[in-house]
This record gives sequence, C-alpha cells and structure tokens, in this order.
Amino acid sequence: MEMRVLCLLLIAGSMAQEDMDRNVFFFSKKSDADYVVLTPMVAEPLNKLTVCSRSYTGGGTYTLLNVGTPELRISDMFVIYLTTSGYNQISPYFTTTIIANNSWVSMTAKADVLDWMHICMTWDSNTRVLQLWVNGKVYPRTVLQKGSSIDLHHSIVLGQKQRKTRASHTRNYVYQWDTGSLFQGEISDVHMWNEVLSPETIRKVLLNDREINGNVISWRSLNYTIIGDVIVQPKLQCRYGSESGSSYSQCSMD
Repeated sequence: MEMRVLCLLLIAGSMAQEDMDRNVFFFSKKSDADYVVLTPMVAEPLNKLTVCSRSYTGGGTYTLLNVGTPELRISDMFVIYLTTSGYNQISPYFTTTIIANNSWVSMTAKADVLDWMHICMTWDSNTRVLQLWVNGKVYPRTVLQKGSSIDLHHSIVLGQKQRKTRASHTRNYVYQWDTGSLFQGEISDVHMWNEVLSPETIRKVLLNDREINGNVISWRSLNYTIIGDVIVQPKLQCRYGSESGSSYSQCSMD
C-alpha cells in the first residue's frame, strides 16, 4: 500500500535526479499543495543520523523536513520545524523543534531571520544525545527518545509536516498537512547521513565542502519529486568562510 501511494505521488509530480549544488527549491507561497518528496539512497531504518540544510525565509513557524505523508497515515515519525514567534532585534532568538517517533525536544538558538540559515542536527538513539548546530555555532546537548529508529520507507518531505486529528463524531483519525507550519522561502544544501558526524566534518559541511556529501540524502545527487508549485531556481553563489569564529558568506549571481 505504501509503495502504491508513493508511486501515485511520483506520477502526480515532477520527478528528477540531479546535482543541485547550484540550485535551491523556491516555495513562493505557503500552500499545503506545495512540497518536495526526496527519495533516500538507503532504505534501512536509522538509529543514528545527521541532517543538515540551508534555508532562507521571512520567519514564522515552518517545517524544513519531515518523514511521511498524510496518504501514508504517518505522523511525527521524524520532523524538524522552527518558529520565530516573538523574534525581534532585542531578542533575536528562534526555537527549533525535533520530533522522533512522537517524542520531541525544543531548543532555542540565535540567528538573523532575513539571512541564510545553516542548520545541522545529530542524534544517536542509543545514547539519546541530540546536538544542534546553527551557522556553525554548537548549542548545548539535549536528549531525545532512546532505542527507536526512523523508517525511511515513508518518504522524506521538504516544506510540510502532517498532523493527526480525530474526526468529528467518530473514533477515527484524519491525517492531513499542518497548515500552521507551511514553509515559504528557499531551501538548499540538504544532506542526511546514517551516522553522527564529527564537529570537524560538520564544519566542512557548513563551508560547503564538495567532498562531504550525505549517504542517505545528498544535495549533489538528489532524487526528488516536486508536488505543486515549488520552483527550482539558481542559488546565489556563495563563498563560505569564517571570521573571528563566526560563519559568513559572500554571494553573487555568478
């Protein structure tokens, strides 16, 4: 049944495999009809992982990455979403929430909203330890669910997450996209590994080292299907570097 639903999604959307190093996915509006389905290069469940991505948005509450679709009746298997509610120049902080198998943890970090944001997170279910990196800055460790794994058979989605609600006058649940966390903006440089990367390697990912690529999802060899009105656009070509311990980038349309 799951394979049938995924096949229908692939038929309905625009499917491709390519090196996306010079491109971004542009979500021009918040819509529950617009998202991107990524096909992982490995199928076995993950009990360790690293996920990195770069995004540019005006803020609000939005989903970067999620495992599963409403058609598969999967909710909160693995989700990364952010909120900048209450963000201002005096208090420039946002909240990143990670969900794994219905267990969740939220972390507060600091970054400019109207700028490219690079996020990496690592998680080892054997130790429960989860670590968040934002623009090269590491934040205090926290813990998430122990002994669980993430099943990648349910597909990986950019820009949306599901929610499960009980239908009126029935005990059945309805699965649908969460319209309160739709993404609008640009997403790029999405990589996923089936291991916990070292701080040194995460630093290379931040600097866009072409030798460092995900072995589950690789932005430079990406199998994806666009559903709805998501547009592939040229990336601002950036030179990533460091200055006084902080990351910075210089970009042009070269």
